Amino acid sequence: MTDILLLGGTKMARLLASHLGQKYNVIYSIAGTTKAAKLPTYCQQIAGGFGGADGLADYLKTQNINICIDATHPFAQNISLNAIKACAQAGIAIIQYARKAWDIEAAHIFTTEAELTNALPVNAKILLTIGGQNITPFLTLTQPIIARMIEPPKLDGHPLPAHFNILLSRPPYDLDAEIALMQKYKITHLICKDSGGDTLATKLTAAQQLGIEIYMLARPKSPHNTQLFNICEIETYLNKRLLVSPS
Repeated sequence: MTDILLLGGTKMARLLASHLGQKYNVIYSIAGTTKAAKLPTYCQQIAGGFGGADGLADYLKTQNINICIDATHPFAQNISLNAIKACAQAGIAIIQYARKAWDIEAAHIFTTEAELTNALPVNAKILLTIGGQNITPFLTLTQPIIARMIEPPKLDGHPLPAHFNILLSRPPYDLDAEIALMQKYKITHLICKDSGGDTLATKLTAAQQLGIEIYMLARPKSPHNTQLFNICEIETYLNKRLLVSPS
């Protein structure tokens, strides 16, 4: 049976694992900081790091993995780069289950956090939705901030300013709830990442309806040579690449 290592941690990855697991032996891997996914019993799930590219390469070899699918977040560059290096060392193919970037004409796009923070007006009331891993560049802002994230932030020893309020919650969020949140805190600026996907995030729809400015961090360029954008494309690729019966 074909063994696939699926690097996950996203909703898209969970759906892919559930689908491919019906035909292939799928090992679903998440980072140690990510909450365990609810997957069918036929999908094996492992958590924690591999010890960098070399550790992952050893795992690929010892587990006789045939192919690796990177379905991590578009901003998880370090994971993707390590995976590419590891697969090269192990002599197996790797593909990315990619998301299409969002196309929002009204959004202000920035390539760095510094560019974004410098462009914010002094009277902005901010909803920050970039997660808890990379909020350090925003701690120096003096504007009132509601920072929404799933897990408590990594502050790397920096104090949390009094005007910086953490809101812990887990998606999905419906449109009415997003509108209510933005109205409650009189939000004028939404800060987010271009996570992308087939559907527009409800926070973006809510911001557009309320006339809130959208400040978006552009995603880094994918390091992968092979990007596939839906489950059908991935199945076709697997059938051609592996040249074996899936079960």
